[in-house]
Amino acid sequence: MRNRYLTLISLFAILLSVVAAWQIGVHWLKQGRELAVRTEVIANSAELDAFITRETEATTAANFAEGPPILIPTGVFVQSLVFNSSSDVNLTGYVWQKYPVDFPYQKGVIFPEQIMSDATVIQQEYTETVTHAGEPHELIGWYFDVTVRQSFNYHRYPLDFLTIWLRMWSADFENDHRILLVPDFESYHAEEATSFGLDVDIVQGEWVIDKSFFSYQDVPYDTTFGYPADGAAETYQEFYFNLGADRKFINAFVINLVPLLVVAMLLFAAVMTISNDEKQAGLFGSNTSGVIGTCSALFFVVLLSHIQVRSMFAGSGLVYIEYFYLVMYGMILATALNGYLFSLTSLRDNWLLHFNDNYIAKVSFWPVMLWTMLLITWRVL
Repeated sequence: MRNRYLTLISLFAILLSVVAAWQIGVHWLKQGRELAVRTEVIANSAELDAFITRETEATTAANFAEGPPILIPTGVFVQSLVFNSSSDVNLTGYVWQKYPVDFPYQKGVIFPEQIMSDATVIQQEYTETVTHAGEPHELIGWYFDVTVRQSFNYHRYPLDFLTIWLRMWSADFENDHRILLVPDFESYHAEEATSFGLDVDIVQGEWVIDKSFFSYQDVPYDTTFGYPADGAAETYQEFYFNLGADRKFINAFVINLVPLLVVAMLLFAAVMTISNDEKQAGLFGSNTSGVIGTCSALFFVVLLSHIQVRSMFAGSGLVYIEYFYLVMYGMILATALNGYLFSLTSLRDNWLLHFNDNYIAKVSFWPVMLWTMLLITWRVL
């Protein structure tokens, strides 16, 4: 009868472990991309027309004497993308704009988030007269090679989904309130496509770019840049070209999760070798110093892997995968402590330690570890 109860308890522990692992997997699959606050996505011409109408009315009301803003159709084609660090992204490609023939202001575009400006390339490659909205326009295209610094949120690594953006201003800073950059949808063959403006042969590295879109974002400024103040807060609708990227999970899984899984299995094997049965302990070659030595070796394996992850996100807080390392530190310590306390003769009568030859520690290992990871997943993701 006793063996039957122990078997039922073991099966229940297995069920708890499977449920926890399944729930973790479900939460991984449910992760979605998060856009920055105050972001307005412009997905097609209809949404652009509605946005232009609203902005024209607002700008005309604020600058009645000057009239509505001048619309400058702007397009982007990205040929390469590479992460120089966790916050610096290098982009190359082409950007073009269409100007009315009597455009009175300075032409061009700047990337306000660029760094290493001495290495930035914005080189005019072509110019031509084209027809846009039934009117002649001057088309100017530039090749660009720019590194921009952006604040990415990696807290869900390795399940993170990033939005890489190219923020653009008009080159005429003094008159930028009179100029509104708008997406040049007519220059793309498939306006409703999920991904456009990308070289088909772009090397994506550890990322999969599955979405591109234009957007505007309300950006507040706490300065007038020296111009006379009108009493109102300075807020601008700034123009963005965005790339939605998913991390290739399999790479991060092999690098981070597989070693942790192997360490967990070795720890469980160490717990299973702890026994009062001298014959069985001799068969396994198990003793207290051996268990503690195993835990010490595994600690350094986990530590080195953790250091590698931390070096990738030195400027960020704890990322999701790091909590798994913290759990593993706890399991290593608990295993070493279990092996030490089990060997003390003064605790031979302790029921929790010695019930059925360390049965409680053995049967609770996987449920405790996996449910702790599940609770962390619920909390962090």
